[in-house]
Amino acid sequence: LALAGAPVTGDHIAMLAVTGGGATVAYRKMWLGDAEARRFRPGDAPVVLDVDGWRVGLAICKDTGVAAHADRTAALGIDVYAAGVLESARDAAVIDQRVHRITTAHEVWVAVASFAGSTGGGYTEAAGRSGVWTPDGEVYARAGTDRL
Repeated sequence: LALAGAPVTGDHIAMLAVTGGGATVAYRKMWLGDAEARRFRPGDAPVVLDVDGWRVGLAICKDTGVAAHADRTAALGIDVYAAGVLESARDAAVIDQRVHRITTAHEVWVAVASFAGSTGGGYTEAAGRSGVWTPDGEVYARAGTDRL
């Protein structure tokens, strides 16, 4: 299973679940940024996938900054809160702050794939530093800021 972000039909920002059998829309981002809200619609519900016996709650970028999103997702019974994010390098600490809040409140593993390098939309230098945190908030694994 690979998870990938993409815009999808219905004007949503989504997370696709890609397997040997193809790709399906697994989750639609619930909390949109200001510019996103001019083009996209929010999803209506949190989603949990079962991955080899682990219950994985999904999030995209701003979702991680909204406590109600983590609360609603955790209420579905999760082992892992997994998110894809894009933050600028100057806002890299935002990721750590959000992860700390989620691990403290819900005592779950958190996995964050954070874009590294540069992209459009004013992100000349993205934060990078993808990582995995334990349920007690300790860094288990962490990438750097370099692109692969």
